[in-house]
Amino acid sequence: MKDKDEKTSVWTLPNRLSVVRILFIRIIISFIATEDEMFFFAACLLFIVAGITDGLDGFMARKMRLTTKLGLYLDPIADKLLVTSVLITLTYYRLVPLWVTLILVGREFLINGLRSFYAMEGIAIYPSFAGKLKTSLQLIGISCILFNVPEKSNFSMCDYLQYIGISCLDFNSSLRQIGLIVIYIALFFSILSAVDYMKAIFKPLPSQNQKSEKKDENP
Repeated sequence: MKDKDEKTSVWTLPNRLSVVRILFIRIIISFIATEDEMFFFAACLLFIVAGITDGLDGFMARKMRLTTKLGLYLDPIADKLLVTSVLITLTYYRLVPLWVTLILVGREFLINGLRSFYAMEGIAIYPSFAGKLKTSLQLIGISCILFNVPEKSNFSMCDYLQYIGISCLDFNSSLRQIGLIVIYIALFFSILSAVDYMKAIFKPLPSQNQKSEKKDENP
């Protein structure tokens, strides 16, 4: 019975959602690579769904008590893969500045590498509020950049925009500018959270402080 529980507990619904989020990455990138407005719109919808599953799997894991060791690693890995992969793709198509992507992606590799190293030592470093806010802002910013109202389609949204005097081209361009601004804000919180992580990682442990105090007392 114990072995059965251990096997079934690994493949929980939250973990399945994380796997689905990873599988979405290839589809989203393929849609962006077409540079077609219809596929951009589809990529945006898939990215929004993936972002929803990001919050949903963690909520379900806590509320339904489905937290597993696999999920503790799989969930953040799926998040980082999704955001960094789409950011790199958008940078390739000149929709996000290269320097922004380099800082954001470099920060993820640095912090997650350090977190993984300390996790192997049995030291857990939990995400800060700035780190969580950074992730949310990245999801919102990327969604705004990907959101593209197709002009040649059966969607009524473009017709409605034209009815109120706004062209689809101007709307899409403005939304992308808003998305870039949100990503710039996310960049600020990314750097801020990185500083918080570095302080938490390199903060001396209480036991180390006690040892150093004893050495000072006994020269």
